[in-house]
Amino acid sequence: MSVLVPKPKRNPKAPRQQLPLLDPGSRSTTCQEVALGFNREQASIEALRCLNCKDPKCIEACPLHIDIKSFIARMAEGDLGAAFERISQDTPFPGICGRVCQHELFCEKACLLGGPKTKLEPVAIGSLERFLADSQRNSSERRLPVVAPPNGLSVALVGSGPASLIAAFDLVRKGYRVTVFEALHKLGGVLAYGIPPFRLPREIINEEIERLRAMGVEFRTNFIVGRTSAIDELFAQGYSGVFVGTGAGLPHLMGIPGENLVGVYTANEFLTRINLMEAYEFPLNDTPVRVGSRTVVVGGGNSAMDAARWAKRLGSESIILFRRGRAELRARLEEIEHAEEEGVHFEFLAAPVRLFGDENGVLREMECIRMHLGEPDESGRPSPVPLPGSEYRVAVDTVVMAIGQSPNPTVQRATPELLTKRGKIVIDETGQTSLPNIFAGGDVVRGGATVILAMRDGRVAAEAIDRALTGKAPSAAVPAATEDGAGGYRVLSKSLLTPEIARLEIRAPEIARHWKPGQFIILRPTSSSERIPLTLVDGDPDRGSIQLVVQALGKTSRQTIALETGEFVSDLLGPLGMPATIEKVGLVLCVAGGVGTAELLPVARAFRQAGNRVVALCGARSTAHIILDQDLRAAADEVHWATDDGSGAFHGNVVELMRAWKQEHGLTPGVAHVIGPIPMMRAAAALTREWGVPTFASLNPIMVDGTGMCGGCRVTVGGKVRFACVDGPEFDAHQVDFDELTRRNRAYLAQEKLVLEQHLCRVGLGQ
Repeated sequence: MSVLVPKPKRNPKAPRQQLPLLDPGSRSTTCQEVALGFNREQASIEALRCLNCKDPKCIEACPLHIDIKSFIARMAEGDLGAAFERISQDTPFPGICGRVCQHELFCEKACLLGGPKTKLEPVAIGSLERFLADSQRNSSERRLPVVAPPNGLSVALVGSGPASLIAAFDLVRKGYRVTVFEALHKLGGVLAYGIPPFRLPREIINEEIERLRAMGVEFRTNFIVGRTSAIDELFAQGYSGVFVGTGAGLPHLMGIPGENLVGVYTANEFLTRINLMEAYEFPLNDTPVRVGSRTVVVGGGNSAMDAARWAKRLGSESIILFRRGRAELRARLEEIEHAEEEGVHFEFLAAPVRLFGDENGVLREMECIRMHLGEPDESGRPSPVPLPGSEYRVAVDTVVMAIGQSPNPTVQRATPELLTKRGKIVIDETGQTSLPNIFAGGDVVRGGATVILAMRDGRVAAEAIDRALTGKAPSAAVPAATEDGAGGYRVLSKSLLTPEIARLEIRAPEIARHWKPGQFIILRPTSSSERIPLTLVDGDPDRGSIQLVVQALGKTSRQTIALETGEFVSDLLGPLGMPATIEKVGLVLCVAGGVGTAELLPVARAFRQAGNRVVALCGARSTAHIILDQDLRAAADEVHWATDDGSGAFHGNVVELMRAWKQEHGLTPGVAHVIGPIPMMRAAAALTREWGVPTFASLNPIMVDGTGMCGGCRVTVGGKVRFACVDGPEFDAHQVDFDELTRRNRAYLAQEKLVLEQHLCRVGLGQ
């Protein structure tokens, strides 16, 4: 005889349950998640507050249209497995969305319980979603959503952020073969590089992405569409549709004097160094970040809160400077409250106008101006109006610019026929771009927005892609995707040019097909290494390989030249940057110092192939340090060497060799290309300016991502701030601010020295 178990009684008048939080005093020493989540009793009480409306407005208000009523009803009945199975039909990301979605603006705002007539608070839908995900993480009964049989069609998704991930979920369930292409070495896009682990633990991101993989979604990291392959090449490989979800990865700058001082970051760089590269564990992890005793974060959005809260955790006094008032802050109320609880200070109605540094170009002071609020601007918020004569100065060691970002331009530049407006890809209401079977969504369309709105775009586009491709015959079989770090970047050969300089040939077929002289790659020899830029020396499309020349300087370069034939590079991204400017001008002077000779080799070869007479002037410490002499002689018409110790034909540095060559031959080159140490390039540029010879310098500043996302490679050229990774690396040498470049390249010398010393100690001990 079965016993009827009475259903739990709903209690909408029960007080809304509050998320337990990590003690504010403990947060400054840990990156542990701040919001601890409901316990089972709290979840039960909160689920029973739901009215189980006949016409639930929350579902319509949810950007993903999740069946909120149904999953909460199952939670109220105590059947968490059934509740999770129900929500899993609508989203694979309850753990992510339960933490970062702005529920207060969508589903909870529409909750009838919280309406004006009830005078009650809305159901804590986001907290219930999170509890459900967390409670089922290790459940043996958790099943994957049903996936339709393969329909023979393949779709490529560009970027692994929220928009692409939800589109992947929807499309793979419909039977499409789905491949997600990600430029960075970790998946998740802004979820991984932008949101701190104290808001969104990395295991949550990884586990929910792994569910997609288990459903059949394929992922390729270290693949930048627009560089590694163009969109039209994806179609040629057999993809029937493409979705572009590359996000807003081009940071805005303040446009004030001093913004390139050492200690001034964009929010993208600051958060990428910490969140993605785990600089908070330096020197355990190799990537450093500079945080002084006082940090000012400029801005009022979620990124500003994240940066300010990180600065506090890294031991800094943390201040948010916002040009409007508190009511105009764009960050989530929860994040603002958490920042205040943790000791972050807010300075409203003020904006920076100038930054000052010391004699070494290191930030020391900020000048601000007071504001008052005027008439609403195009954003609908009161416009900030400066108060003349209200300027004041404050001491500061670190400044983070969290003032917004624009779409990453890589795909747009590689696909000029794609209609854009102010860098944003133009779409219709379905996500369709101006080109057939190419769709887009998320921040690349909106500019900087929110995770949940990006997901909505991805869902809308997935539906449109399905409608567009239904009944279409597949064009070709798409090769299986692989995780390149595990299967692609094998060292094919290695030779030592000197005891400290190695030439490596590495398998990288896509890069080999697309590289051009002057371009570079981003490399990580191990999974814990920094991301470092290295100029490509050569590429063989038939062999599917590229060649690099690496000098042992810091830890990462030493780890790279320690690789042996048959071993694998962890991560390799490229080709990046703009190719060298190669024109037929008659006589070309190619000038290099040290290992720059290797980077000059393909440029010299390209100039000669263009019909020029090429003279290569190179410098080395001694004849024992001369590299690639035979290769260079095959590429150029003349090769001359200068040696510091006089062991070669010319005693002196390469700039002195340039002057001697000019005096001897009396010739004026049509153009000069210089590459090598910054002091050498500066001196060479000064000399060619005297000659009146146009000169290009290939710069290699500090980078983190290499795709234009972080802005860490800022250089001033002709008085304008440029990004070396997307605007360069080649620039007019007569316009480069070499003093600033030198200061910025020396920003982490102390940290680099510490990491190298520890590495050498471990290697010496055989660890």
